[in-house]
Amino acid sequence: MSSKRFEVRRLAGVPMEVISAKSDLPLEFVSFDLSPRGAYLMSDAVPKVGEQIVCAFSLYGAPKPFCFFGKVTRVNRGRRKNEAGPTGFGVTFLDPTARERLAIRSCLRDQPLAFQTPGRWLAGLRP
Repeated sequence: MSSKRFEVRRLAGVPMEVISAKSDLPLEFVSFDLSPRGAYLMSDAVPKVGEQIVCAFSLYGAPKPFCFFGKVTRVNRGRRKNEAGPTGFGVTFLDPTARERLAIRSCLRDQPLAFQTPGRWLAGLRP
């Protein structure tokens, strides 16, 4: 686990609405993995690292939808050998409360773990 990572990531195909500075209209993405502090969103169109966005999503079992400011922290365009896994971008949520993190953790507890090692990301998903 990365020394910067505070939470366990779980595989979760969660639809997310994202608003960026480039567009006031929400764009729909699907997460590859999710944690209480961030997500990896699958997309061929990727924003720049450092770009600020707003992410909104719902989880089964949560009392209400979540909406967080976020920052793009990683981009995978799939052009390099070390960029295994789906193309897309990683987002760190900037403002979740402790209660919101606890609710996300609770909703995700039965989801399988997402592994940090790229070769293991898609284990079981390849034919």
